[in-house]
Amino acid sequence: MSDDQFAAALEKVDAAQQEYGQQIGLRDGRTPFASESLPSAQVSVRVNQDLLKEVASHFINRSGHVSITDEPGSGKSHFRDLVYDSLQSGGASDDFAVARIREIADITTRRLYVRVLDELQEADAVDVPDTYPHATDDVLSVLEDVSDQLEAEGMCCIVQIDQLEDVASNTRTFRELLSGLQAIGDLGDGEPTFLLFLFGTPRASERLEELRETLATRFIAKDRELERFTYPETAELVGRWLSWARGEEYDDGYPIDPFTSGAVEAIVERSDGTPRSTRQECFHAFRAGVEQYADGDGVEITAETIRTYA
Repeated sequence: MSDDQFAAALEKVDAAQQEYGQQIGLRDGRTPFASESLPSAQVSVRVNQDLLKEVASHFINRSGHVSITDEPGSGKSHFRDLVYDSLQSGGASDDFAVARIREIADITTRRLYVRVLDELQEADAVDVPDTYPHATDDVLSVLEDVSDQLEAEGMCCIVQIDQLEDVASNTRTFRELLSGLQAIGDLGDGEPTFLLFLFGTPRASERLEELRETLATRFIAKDRELERFTYPETAELVGRWLSWARGEEYDDGYPIDPFTSGAVEAIVERSDGTPRSTRQECFHAFRAGVEQYADGDGVEITAETIRTYA
């Protein structure tokens, strides 16, 4: 295909999508289901409420560490952001500090301690030095002092580790990370002053068990999985994205037109139930609606629309 051919295809698709968007009331520049990241909290489907309450209970009662273990696309990023945002704002910020550790591919035990301390620099309740010792055990001593400060303030630090699978295949690096996590998780005299909040795939959890079973046994809520989308969640997802794309408020009665109930059922059948897969199938259905409209076959997106054009 020549550059001219592709340019013509771009122009044709853009024109068809704009015309279809006008027919269903979309705001210029907003395409539903197209973004991997959420463009607004409005498109967030209310799922995992029971798990949110369980995690909240464990944190409030300092009952132990928590791990969320599930496949890619299952909604781990969104779930951790919900918890993180809640702990960083409102009344919860008086009881909790958060150390969010990302990009762990090259981490060592010392680097883990340092990054937790760096995250706590922003906490008003504790005094963290600007520089740290070179020896790993001496940096741990600094963390122990911070732990005493947290305990005196009645506070707890949630150490959130993202994407454990990034280091699970590297035995040496994973051992370093797990060693540091266990040392941090054991801090606190009366009750834990640091609670681990880990996210990863099932393979990462298996490796944790293999390499440091003593840490694995310390989890009060281990390998929790996230809910899959069925028809109600998928219909809500459709309504939320359409309301956002139209610049309208979403409520429980928001219509899913031009999607039909049959189209939503087809999307559920085609997806694996994860938020990512469901959103992708919704986008394919929307794209099918554009193609159908361009062919002069109407605006409504049905199961037949998806079978024919997606």
